[in-house]
Amino acid sequence: MNKDFIVYQSKGKQLLLIFLSIIMTGGSAFLLFHRTVDLRTSPYIFKIVGIVGFLFFGFCLYYFIKQFFIGKKVVVLTADGFYDYSSAIATKDLLIPWKDVVDIALFNIVGQEFISVKLKNREEFLASLSPLIRKSVQANLKLGSNEININLQNAKDVSLEELLERMLLFIDA
Repeated sequence: MNKDFIVYQSKGKQLLLIFLSIIMTGGSAFLLFHRTVDLRTSPYIFKIVGIVGFLFFGFCLYYFIKQFFIGKKVVVLTADGFYDYSSAIATKDLLIPWKDVVDIALFNIVGQEFISVKLKNREEFLASLSPLIRKSVQANLKLGSNEININLQNAKDVSLEELLERMLLFIDA
């Protein structure tokens, strides 16, 4: 195959995430400014939960709005290999060459399906990752998955089975 295959993020799912982030940010702001009348509950608990929630969900809101207008790619398949942008621990702009791929299969972790990619050179791959992402990948390995797990939960018009089929076509080419 010589034509690239790109999976984009769904705008509808992005809108849903933006809406949920607005609700959670608002709920956190409410807790931040909430005056408790129950003397058994410390008002600082509400403030701490409100601050942490407001910062976290506020960041999520900013991130989802930014991604909505940018049009994020989830996975890019090329003749040379693939790029995974599907999650926070994805390889991003690191090309994974097809020659390094040993196996590709569907994998289920806690009820969520992924395309799991096994690589020839696990240690070399792990060494190329940042320490935080490396720890996350090692945790996934302990769960029985492979080095790369592609999540298509927010993908537009592409199923895991279709992407798996396309990836196998690229490997065979």
